[in-house]
Amino acid sequence: MMVSTTSFAQISATSDKTHITYSTTDPLHYRIASLDPRLNITTQQMIELSKQAAAIWEKDTDQKYFVYDPKADLVIHLVFDQRQVRSMKRSENLYLLEQKQQIWLNQNQQLQNLKDNLVQSATQLEFQKIEYQSNTANYQKTLQKLENSRLHKSLIMTLQQQQQLLKQQSADLQNQIEQHNLLVQQLNNEVEKSKLLHQQLNESVATFNQTFKPQVVHKGQFDGKQIFIYEFSSLDDLRLTLAHEFGHALGLKHTKDPKSLMYPRIKEQDAKNFQLTDVDLELLGFSR
Repeated sequence: MMVSTTSFAQISATSDKTHITYSTTDPLHYRIASLDPRLNITTQQMIELSKQAAAIWEKDTDQKYFVYDPKADLVIHLVFDQRQVRSMKRSENLYLLEQKQQIWLNQNQQLQNLKDNLVQSATQLEFQKIEYQSNTANYQKTLQKLENSRLHKSLIMTLQQQQQLLKQQSADLQNQIEQHNLLVQQLNNEVEKSKLLHQQLNESVATFNQTFKPQVVHKGQFDGKQIFIYEFSSLDDLRLTLAHEFGHALGLKHTKDPKSLMYPRIKEQDAKNFQLTDVDLELLGFSR
């Protein structure tokens, strides 16, 4: 499924305001100032998430850079505007698209199972045909012997037994052919169904890519004493976005390493289990 990836930029605007100052013995104190209820995140959840964002900087350095403080000067705002609305709609549509894709994948698996069953059926049918042909040939030989022999009684009994066997085999063979043909028809129906699902999936992907074309969105901003978060696609994304802006609050600049936390876009970073890169540590004066 080829879905376009939206690249969100994390850009912190410069400001002439007095910046927060800190030292390793005097960590930055921060607080959650505003949290729009439409984001469906409680204050307590946001506090915990902010602590996790702060821990990203602290776990590899053994330094305490941030402290949550309800009276702090450094404040965090979660803003709900058109950027977040678009992101939420994109996530909803992406979820529906993934559901459609899973239905198509399940259909393909069912299709493969039918193909496997059809191969087995064809093999079994071929064996039955060979056996039936062999028994028919034996019957013809017995019939020929009967015509040329005086021992009619024993040959007639053999012939009757062979006739009965052939009759049963013929019925079984016909039944197997019918079952095989049903499998063929079922497979053909499922192939058409899979084609239709794939066409619908491609149309949905095209619509999604057209509706949510990649664009640069300012996810966050640090202006000296305030951090604004404008967009996030998940809690993992929010945590990393906030950690990035925490970096600016520490006075760190953007990097050119796409895997680093201070890279201006969240794209290649592992948002769920992020670990500071060597480039990030160098900004803080550390090395591995």
